[in-house]
Amino acid sequence: MDRKIEEYLAYLGAVRGLSPRTLRSYREDFEAYERFLADQCAARATRCGPCAAPDVDATSASDLRAFAAARVTEGKAGSSVNRALSALRGYFRYRVKFRGIEVDPSRDVEGLPSRRPLPRFLFEDEASSFMALPEGEGFGPTRDRAILEFLYSTGCRVAEASNLTLDRLNLAGGSARVMGKGSKERVVFLAGPAQAAIGAYLPLRSERMLRIGAALRAKEAASMAEDPEPGAEDGAASPRRRGKDFLFVNARGGRLTERGIEWLIQGYAERSGDNRNVTPHAFRHSFATHLVGRGADIRAVQELLGHASVSTTQVYAHVDMERLRKVYEQAHPHGSPGAKPHAGRK
Repeated sequence: MDRKIEEYLAYLGAVRGLSPRTLRSYREDFEAYERFLADQCAARATRCGPCAAPDVDATSASDLRAFAAARVTEGKAGSSVNRALSALRGYFRYRVKFRGIEVDPSRDVEGLPSRRPLPRFLFEDEASSFMALPEGEGFGPTRDRAILEFLYSTGCRVAEASNLTLDRLNLAGGSARVMGKGSKERVVFLAGPAQAAIGAYLPLRSERMLRIGAALRAKEAASMAEDPEPGAEDGAASPRRRGKDFLFVNARGGRLTERGIEWLIQGYAERSGDNRNVTPHAFRHSFATHLVGRGADIRAVQELLGHASVSTTQVYAHVDMERLRKVYEQAHPHGSPGAKPHAGRK
């Protein structure tokens, strides 16, 4: 990949604080654009003879529009095409800002029109039923109940839950401090069921970590007895040790990763017999939808979700017809079912 793009991705990670997942997506978009430029160069060479190696900084607006058209032809969704264009716009703004180029070729390039789909969420009774799916009192089901209750109670992204450490949890106060997108910290709140579920999980977590730590120390002692000479990796923290401060851990004591949380929720969804694709993000959508449906101010929901713009939160303002009817009946003079019609003039 072009060194200038690598520098930009490093900037996004170190300065802008973008998540590893977002950086991976952007890298894929840049790689796709570089392949597109290379194909364009090869096509011109066939028609007109050899051409110079493609340079991203020499991009024109027509190149970007052609790239978007090519992605659509490949069958990419409009949202994927717009994300790639967004990544390229950010790159060119960065290059202009730091005087790498003089003119931003993307400033007159518009994204594809797209209709934002309504988020997939669970109804309140469905969410309650899902919370009850983990059965048993052992470490696994108790931890899983704590995860489900935490996600639904806080509306956290799966990465925020996976990276939450014990020192950021205030169980008695019913809150936690999570690190969101762009390295922005916010406070989220734990409802009673979430507090109870996490409170039941913590002793089992401590017991498991103590057992794993004892087994690891015994293994290290045996290894030292066999080879008393210190090795190059002595003193390095093992993955299990590195995971000791995370709230949610796996059976081996390491941090429960985003994929691990997705996998266990997928397993419970399959077990429930529900054909819908229930993901960790569905709990975030459910959290916001239920708050808005019960009358929470959209700005407050924005803060709780950690959205930079309220326009992102507006999508949760969809409500069912029953609630609209109740608002109508309470607000309109003739809305009440018992309202009497006017008698009219005599």
